Amino acid sequence: MNDMLFVLYQNSGVYSGRALRKMLAGMHGGKVLGGYPKRFAGILRKSKPSHVINLGTTGEISFDGSVVNPREMVRAASNKRQARIAFREADVPSPKLFLRGKDVTKTDLPVVGRTSYHNKGKGFWFCKTLAEVRRAVDRGATHFLEFIPKTREYRVHTFCRKKAFGKESRETEDYVSVKLVEKVWQGRNKPDPRQIQKNHEFGWVFLGQQDRREEELDVVRYAAKQAIASLGLDFGAVDVMYKIKDKRPYVLEVNSTPSLADDTADTCEVYAKRILSMLEPKLTKK
Repeated sequence: MNDMLFVLYQNSGVYSGRALRKMLAGMHGGKVLGGYPKRFAGILRKSKPSHVINLGTTGEISFDGSVVNPREMVRAASNKRQARIAFREADVPSPKLFLRGKDVTKTDLPVVGRTSYHNKGKGFWFCKTLAEVRRAVDRGATHFLEFIPKTREYRVHTFCRKKAFGKESRETEDYVSVKLVEKVWQGRNKPDPRQIQKNHEFGWVFLGQQDRREEELDVVRYAAKQAIASLGLDFGAVDVMYKIKDKRPYVLEVNSTPSLADDTADTCEVYAKRILSMLEPKLTKK
């Protein structure tokens, strides 16, 4: 293979982007470059990459070649409010969505207020009263989600199948889940039951799937494929909750800038192999 690849990323994806570029360079027979949109614009003045792998950038780029995860798809996933509307319209299993604070009634409580753009647990309000809902709106909440208690949380890395790459319209069956990890408590003592968010800073980390029934994992994987198909992404990391009592999945969001910089995990290698496999029919053979 002698095609030039370019891994495009921005601030939030700089470490993942560099890790993916390095991994691809070790597997791909041609040149692999990477960087911010400004560097990409400079590269285009000298040469044209055959394919661009976009890690979470949403700005417009002057490029008419092949792009894995075009900016329109990434925009659809990055705006969490719009993405959740897409989930609802496509019947993706997800928490009940309230687009306005005044749509929440007493019987809906508690709910979780979110901003349209958020990461690392920011823009989060756990509301147990209507007064707290109103305060969340005043502080920037653009929508609210039904609170689902007693769940397990998974991250499902999901890709478009090779034969479906480039198709304008895709179905759930056009996707495959390539890796599944579960959020597991690794902090001291026991987790604080009053702390609703299961974030890294509170002692939760993603580890390889635990000893779970395969039926549960299959349901979670299918929900992830439904979610990513509804947004049209080529790849993404889908966060899915699983309510143990009801045996139901609930999709939270799709991340278009997955974490790939952990040297102790094989996620970056999995992504690089899958990207090259997806592009294989379009790559030039030596």
